[in-house]
Amino acid sequence: MPRATAQILAGLLTLIVVGIFAYWGLGALIWHPATVPEPATAARPPGEAIEYPADWKEIDTGQGFSFYAPPGTQFHALPGKDSSIGEIAGPAFNLRTDFGFYSNNLHEVEDYPDYSQRQVSVDGRDGLVRRATMGSDNGASYFIGLYIQEAVFHRAYPGRWAALEIHGSADSPQSRAMVEKMFLTVQFAK
Repeated sequence: MPRATAQILAGLLTLIVVGIFAYWGLGALIWHPATVPEPATAARPPGEAIEYPADWKEIDTGQGFSFYAPPGTQFHALPGKDSSIGEIAGPAFNLRTDFGFYSNNLHEVEDYPDYSQRQVSVDGRDGLVRRATMGSDNGASYFIGLYIQEAVFHRAYPGRWAALEIHGSADSPQSRAMVEKMFLTVQFAK
C-alpha cells in the first residue's frame, strides 16, 4: 500500500475514533448523569432510613448525590473527562469518587489481605462494599470501597446507566466502619 494511502486511512481512522469518543464523552459532560428521573419501568423503591450520629452533616456534592459525614469532612469536585469525580477528606479517611459510565467496580482489591465484600442497599439501589488491608511505608491502611453499577438512568443516552464508585483508605478498622456507614447514607438527586 502506498504511503500516502496509508496516511489517509490512518487519518480517517483517527477521525472516526475521536468522533466516537467526542460523542459519548461530551454527552456525559453536557448532561450530568443524575439530571433525569428513571423511567417508570426502572423506578426503585425509596431506600430505608439509615441512622447516623446526630452531629453528622449532609454534604451535597453538586454531582447528583449527597451523603452524611462526620464533622470536618469536606468534598472537593475535581475536573473529569467522562464522569464527575471528586475527593472526600475526613478526620480519619481519604476517598475518591467517580460517577459516570466507566466507574471502576474495584475488583482489583480481591487479591489483597483480609479481602471481604458484602451486598448493600443504598437509596434503593444494589451496591457492593469491598474491604481489604493494604500495606504502606507508614504501616497498614484500611481499604474501603462502594460500587453501585446502576446508580442513575442517564438522560443523554436512553437505556444506559451511570455508576457510582467511592473508594479510599481509612487509618483504622473503626474509621473504615464509619466510612461504610457514610456509604449507606448516600442519596441520589431525584
